[in-house]
Amino acid sequence: MSGGELDNIGGKIRSLRQSKQMTVRELAKLADVTPGLISQIEHGRVSPSLSTLKRILAALGETIISLVEQDIGEQALKGVVRKEERRRVFVSQGLTYELISSKNRAYSMFISYLEPGYDSGENFYSHEGIESGLVIQGSVEISLGDKSVVLNEGDSITYPSTIPHKWKNVGKVPAVGVWVVSPPSF
Repeated sequence: MSGGELDNIGGKIRSLRQSKQMTVRELAKLADVTPGLISQIEHGRVSPSLSTLKRILAALGETIISLVEQDIGEQALKGVVRKEERRRVFVSQGLTYELISSKNRAYSMFISYLEPGYDSGENFYSHEGIESGLVIQGSVEISLGDKSVVLNEGDSITYPSTIPHKWKNVGKVPAVGVWVVSPPSF
């Protein structure tokens, strides 16, 4: 077996075995193979046949699919954004974004900080996609075309970004919100 989703299969088997606190001998006995074969597989010296791989994984309570899904989980970890690593964007006076999603083509997620009395600008703007936001602190007036709504702490909104929109902090404290924009527009 080689390539693709099953790269480094020996290392994955070793990690699974160790996470289950099994010795090489215990795994070998359960899988009906020799401890030497388990050791060689774990160190990448040999590749198991499909039937041997299935027996080893069954002894570990796993499947080939779960082994592939482990890779997907590892890929997902590349999307982790630590608090101290967030990128800050000073959009305009009184408005700062803190990016909390890793770069992708589907959406951008950010925390917005809008100081009291500040807004997104005098003009409305629009773009392709959809936006959703949740107000964490303060009060924000969202204007969508000729309609306006005030969102307070805990309120959320979703709207097509093609509708001309703008917003303003109408409270006395900084307005903080979590926003998702799809597709990313900045």
